[in-house]
Amino acid sequence: MEKDKIVLDLETKKTFDEVGGQHNRHLLGVSVVGIYSYNRDQYRGFKEEEFDELLEILKNAELIIGFNSKSFDFTVLQPYYKNFDLFSLNHLDILEEVVYALGHRLKLETVAQSTLGYGKSGDGLDAVFYYRNKDWEKLTKYCLEDVKITKEVYDYGQAHGNIWYNNSGRKEKIMIRWANGNGRTIEEKVRDAMKNGDQLEIEYIDEGGNTTVRRIDVQQISNNKVKAFCHLREAVRIFDLDKIKNAKPAGKMTNWQNSLL
Repeated sequence: MEKDKIVLDLETKKTFDEVGGQHNRHLLGVSVVGIYSYNRDQYRGFKEEEFDELLEILKNAELIIGFNSKSFDFTVLQPYYKNFDLFSLNHLDILEEVVYALGHRLKLETVAQSTLGYGKSGDGLDAVFYYRNKDWEKLTKYCLEDVKITKEVYDYGQAHGNIWYNNSGRKEKIMIRWANGNGRTIEEKVRDAMKNGDQLEIEYIDEGGNTTVRRIDVQQISNNKVKAFCHLREAVRIFDLDKIKNAKPAGKMTNWQNSLL
């Protein structure tokens, strides 16, 4: 089996105010670490007594993926591993890619809302509250929601070659460097399907940020708009290219016009 990729996020025991500010983030303590394993297609939370097992997973991963994870998550987690340097691991911090492209930082919430159509359900203070009330179920669920958002932003970037942010009310691209160089972007897949007469199965983000699976016959592509026959709606629909999360061929196009006669 090829080496795993791991998406990581964690929650803290204390707030910045309680440790004297952001420069003391190494004193925050870790309540739970959440990960997603690509090989296992599995989300999992780790409590402190499971951190030895977590370390072995991280050490054997091909890549660790996070958002502000070098400056924050790994800095907070490092005190638990006196004999291993977490920063020696192969690590993609999405925030570093944002800064590289734009020259300034953005919150995960800002990127997620523009890229995925949805964002975080709360803030870090909620997680501290859950920890202090020993509500491990809500704490782990909260953490894994952030892991899922980070994973989906990463996946979107790999599929499209960019992610998005809101710049003074205007949605703009952030070009990224982790796109799958051996694969085709979503736009290329859509154009290939139209050229080759292939039906596409797409994962599409609706206005509420929900993802639905559609089968479409692509008829026309103009800038960000894709005109296609949607087999779910049995009608021609206009799709936004940037809201297609994934696309794969699903056989040849059907002659839908004849089916209407």
